[in-house]
Amino acid sequence: MERNFGHGDFNQRYGKERSGKAAILALFVCVLALAGMACYQRQIGPFAQSTLTHPKVADNRSKEEARQDFNNLMNEIFKEEVTDSTLTLNYMLKDEKAYGIEDKEVTLGGYSLEELRNSLMISENRVATLETFDYDKLTEEQQLIYDIVYLMSKQNLESADFLEYAQCLGPTTGIQAQLPVLFAEYNFYDKEDVEQYISLLGLVPEYFAEILSFEQNKSKEGIFMSDTTAQAVIDQCKAFVKEPEKNYLITVFNKRIKEVEGLSEAEQEEFCTKNKKAVLESLIPAYNNLIEGLGKLKGTGKNKNGLCYFEKGKEYYAYLVKSKTGSERSLDEINTLLDKKISKLKTEMADIMAKSPDVYYDAQDLTYPYQEPEKAMEHLKEAIQKDFPALKEDINCQIKAVDESLEDSMSPAFYLTPAIDSYKENVVYINKNERYDLSKAFTTIGHESYPGHLYQTCYFQSQDPSAIRSIINVGGYTEGWGTYAELYSYDLADIDKEVAGLLKKNTLTTLCIYAKADLGVNYLGWDYEKLQTYLTDFGFSKSNARTIFDSMVAEPGGYMEYTLGYLEIEALYEKAKKGLGDKFAKKDFHEFFLSIGPAPFIVIEDRLDKWIEERK
Repeated sequence: MERNFGHGDFNQRYGKERSGKAAILALFVCVLALAGMACYQRQIGPFAQSTLTHPKVADNRSKEEARQDFNNLMNEIFKEEVTDSTLTLNYMLKDEKAYGIEDKEVTLGGYSLEELRNSLMISENRVATLETFDYDKLTEEQQLIYDIVYLMSKQNLESADFLEYAQCLGPTTGIQAQLPVLFAEYNFYDKEDVEQYISLLGLVPEYFAEILSFEQNKSKEGIFMSDTTAQAVIDQCKAFVKEPEKNYLITVFNKRIKEVEGLSEAEQEEFCTKNKKAVLESLIPAYNNLIEGLGKLKGTGKNKNGLCYFEKGKEYYAYLVKSKTGSERSLDEINTLLDKKISKLKTEMADIMAKSPDVYYDAQDLTYPYQEPEKAMEHLKEAIQKDFPALKEDINCQIKAVDESLEDSMSPAFYLTPAIDSYKENVVYINKNERYDLSKAFTTIGHESYPGHLYQTCYFQSQDPSAIRSIINVGGYTEGWGTYAELYSYDLADIDKEVAGLLKKNTLTTLCIYAKADLGVNYLGWDYEKLQTYLTDFGFSKSNARTIFDSMVAEPGGYMEYTLGYLEIEALYEKAKKGLGDKFAKKDFHEFFLSIGPAPFIVIEDRLDKWIEERK
């Protein structure tokens, strides 16, 4: 189980206008993909035929004893997970002692085959321990937690045959790209946090050495990354260490240390000196060593195409998609689903433009009424009240500008999840870099704030869930909702309904095309030429196709969280709508989905069936 620290714009929109008017629909899909800055039927077919089953066990404990033992087990798992990395602990909890955590070791965790094998042993033990409980003796909430932890622990065991395929380096989502941001946003609640932060900087060389050793082993096994991916990671690292004395972890720290309560000026200066020393003598050398090590390994990769060209690649990709999305669908089902969805959306967009020819041009020239991020968020906060359940408590949210030193390495906007014991205090960060047109960021604000990640996170935390629920990350649930919120925000933008409908379908079509490309490259065996042929029909240029191909090879499965996650939510929505008929209400469905919290979709569907019957 893992937890996302924040949510940003993973998807990069590619493509530019191609000449000619013969393929206006294909042109539209590509051109308008550039217009927004979004993150990145309705009958979509039945769910995968899989049901929840629970082992029958002889549990001699009383209900009260079983429930107490279960709570104790979950609390222990929570502590194990949250203390595995000091970064996780810092982002998760403001008051660690209130959760019984004291005298913890400062650590970045580890990354090695041994660590991955240990993770399997832990999962195996958790499965075995859970199977000693009589499921029927647990409360409904405990049964929900049981299903989630049990399924995800068993899912982790499915990785046993390809541990060596694991990858933590990547141009966009790799640890080398995320770590500087996580350090820059590290919470300084008190002096101890500052001391731990500087200690963590000193641990990066050892941590990166483990990662490099892992990559060296992959090279020996013939499964090292492609030269293009390796060079992209190297270039990203080089950009970070380009000007050591001006590194943003020095400049940002010097600003933030002044905000820490209880520090004298002398202590602030001392910490600034220690931080600079740690950055220059530990962090940057660690990145340089990684650059050098990857440079030596470059050229040893035997596969320039997708995962399916490796011996166990197809099986590993299937595991990746399942673990990232929480969906039980097979890859063949997903492939068929995407084809049908894309075809349906193309027809619907063509119908809209046939009925209203001007809508195409109106969409390209669209000006949102709420162009300033603050006004967009305030509008959305009010506009969602009709169709979304109200938050129980007032939530504070600041919109902050990303520090200038971070602008080049960060997305247009992102929401950083707050500590679970301080969830009412939220921040959405906006990147004011000149390459981003914030006047068109309305739907991105919807994705990150209301009714997206901020609202999603705060609504769930306001239900006072068990602590362990907060460390469970199901990407398809979280980012699927982000996509759902982004698309929903078009209807809340106070723009022409036909324009909103066209933009919404276009955005979803683009996401489906990227997911199809992901599947094509990593499962169906598409090489660059095959992908280019496919994308050409949608107006993508050769250079754009090349960029997309390299992205799919470098970080397989990344787009599935957004696309398949959304399509699974749509399937739940349609099932509820069909099952309830006139009794169906959007607000009720949203309340059900958000109250469940992050979980595999089979678990959510199981609860949905019961919810529908109760509503009937």
